[in-house]
Amino acid sequence: MDVQTEPVPKGEQPVRFPDVAPRAEEPEATTIEVLVLDDSRFDAMTLQRECRSVDLPVRVTIAADMTEFRRALEERHYHLVFIDYLLPDGDGLAAQHLLRSVGRSADSPVVMISGEARLDVAVQAMKDGCIDYKAKDELNRDMLKSLILRALEAGGRVAQANLEAALEAHRREIVETMRDLLREELNRLMPEGAQGRDGVKEMLQRHGLIPEEEERDWSDLLDDADRTFVFYKH
Repeated sequence: MDVQTEPVPKGEQPVRFPDVAPRAEEPEATTIEVLVLDDSRFDAMTLQRECRSVDLPVRVTIAADMTEFRRALEERHYHLVFIDYLLPDGDGLAAQHLLRSVGRSADSPVVMISGEARLDVAVQAMKDGCIDYKAKDELNRDMLKSLILRALEAGGRVAQANLEAALEAHRREIVETMRDLLREELNRLMPEGAQGRDGVKEMLQRHGLIPEEEERDWSDLLDDADRTFVFYKH
């Protein structure tokens, strides 16, 4: 249907409405990836249903045995992994060791689960790095939401630590490269016939990099791996 527009009466100014900026699209929520290793299809589906009932964007992948578990670990990173302690081709502790060595989820938080609470399993699971051990009948909606949030917090700390370690390694690499270049330049600028500690000190004083009366031994200037700055202001 054509839109009819009435003409503006002579002598009147048309009404102008302020421009309205287009509504920004809301960013998509990050999907929380959860992996469940359990040979009981009923228990796994129950856990999947309960995870989906929390007010969080959760996607649950189910593995029924160690082979499927390995395949799932190779496919993507998981924010939280539930591992049943009793498995037909191993146990939960072996599955946890597999997780730590395969795929992109080596640092993923793990919750060990079992059909009944067992203190010995709980102790060993926590020693092996699980964030918790739960009997399956404890895994209600509120408990799962709490575990998921804990896992996200733990994963954030691990990611931050990994980032800081990578940045520190990069910084050390840059500093060492600079030291190599400076060693070459220092050797080039060294006064003829000068060598050893006295030669380094004489060269630095000659270029105004250290005070004339400086008594410190500067021969180790470029050898300290923890020294960020090569020269001090004076």
